[in-house]
Amino acid sequence: MITIERIHESIVRELRRIDEIVPQIAQSGDDAANAEANYKSEFAKQRLSYRALNERATVGATDDHATEACADLHLAHLLAANRLTTCRESLRASQARLDGLRSLLSSFKVAGG
Repeated sequence: MITIERIHESIVRELRRIDEIVPQIAQSGDDAANAEANYKSEFAKQRLSYRALNERATVGATDDHATEACADLHLAHLLAANRLTTCRESLRASQARLDGLRSLLSSFKVAGG
């Protein structure tokens, strides 16, 4: 049976989840930014070094070399960006549940429950 107390407990539980998610988003944001910077920096270094050793290399060959040399960093960048997106979506889901619970509580109070 739905009671004001049960709704209130659910609201408190969602607020705790949000409190846990926010620091995860901050950490994931830092991780994603660092992974992107590392990848882009190394990609540029690889392009420049390949170009210096192979003056007649085409742009495509230069990019292919840099892409292959930075595959692990690129994967780390994509994974970090995905973790950040997942954390943000988790926060949005918790906020939506919290909004729903607040609406339920308000309706319940109006109905005299």
